[in-house]
Amino acid sequence: MSRKIVVLAVAATLLLAGCAGLGGNSAGGDGAQLAGGGGDGGGSGGDAGSAGGGQQNADASTNGEIQANAAAQQRAIIRTGRMVVEVDNFSQRRSAIASQAREYGGYVSDSNQRLHRNGEAKWVSGYVVLRVPSERYRAMQEAVGSEGTVVTEETTTKDVTDQLVDLEARLENLKQRRARLRAFYDRANDTEELLRIEEELSSVQGEIERLEAQKRSLEQRVAYSTLRVELEEPEPGVTQIRTQYHEQSLVAVFLGSVQDVYVFGRATLVTLAAVAPWLGVLAVPVLGLRRLLGGREIPSVGGLRGGDDSETDDSGVDDSETDDSSTETTMTDENEDR
Repeated sequence: MSRKIVVLAVAATLLLAGCAGLGGNSAGGDGAQLAGGGGDGGGSGGDAGSAGGGQQNADASTNGEIQANAAAQQRAIIRTGRMVVEVDNFSQRRSAIASQAREYGGYVSDSNQRLHRNGEAKWVSGYVVLRVPSERYRAMQEAVGSEGTVVTEETTTKDVTDQLVDLEARLENLKQRRARLRAFYDRANDTEELLRIEEELSSVQGEIERLEAQKRSLEQRVAYSTLRVELEEPEPGVTQIRTQYHEQSLVAVFLGSVQDVYVFGRATLVTLAAVAPWLGVLAVPVLGLRRLLGGREIPSVGGLRGGDDSETDDSGVDDSETDDSSTETTMTDENEDR
């Protein structure tokens, strides 16, 4: 019985071995065919691989450009510009420029206006400071240039990327330190230690607020560019303001004369007001001197001589009368002799 079992086991083993050999040959043939097909596929795959490599290089180049542009856009740039524009009407052009800035999402942060005079000539100059989004800065420059004749145009840039990164890192460190101090504060039991931690925590909090304000200011300046626009009206020429005398307005001439009279009267009153104190000061000594001299009779040499002259004159008159009578007597005697 045991022999039969052994014989059957050997037979079964041989049968299984034969079946396994046939299956291996079949699988080997199929494997060869697959290997041949794989060789053909490998040739076509090589061509596809070379084409795919070129496409990948092109894609890599495009991606590099995109990344470079993105890196440039991520740079924090502050733009500040200045333009000097000659305009025909200051008020109108300033209003137009301010309106254009608002359309671009900006605003006017500062403005100034000054009136100039040269005789009868008047002209206006001034400036406006615009804050516009950085991406609309160039468009704003073109809009300003279209309002008149551009005399000067300049733009300066400042890269503050590193400064912002440094601020961000310092803020992160300070915030971590603040968190640790708060944890120490919660676990502290000693009053002195609590006070020390509280003081240090207050100092750290103040530094955080200062750096955050500085960061916001930089970010605001990066987001909004600054453009200072100086507007100037041309100074009128002499030929534009000179008018013939007979062509002047009667009302203007009359009002001008009234103004001149008013100015003359006011100037006279001002002059009298300025001189009056001096007149008072000078009048006191003059009146005092006159009073002092007016109460005395001062004999003069001429007066004394005047009396002698009168006597001399009287005697002189008598002598003349005597001479006249002698002359008449002499003439009578001569007539009688004849």
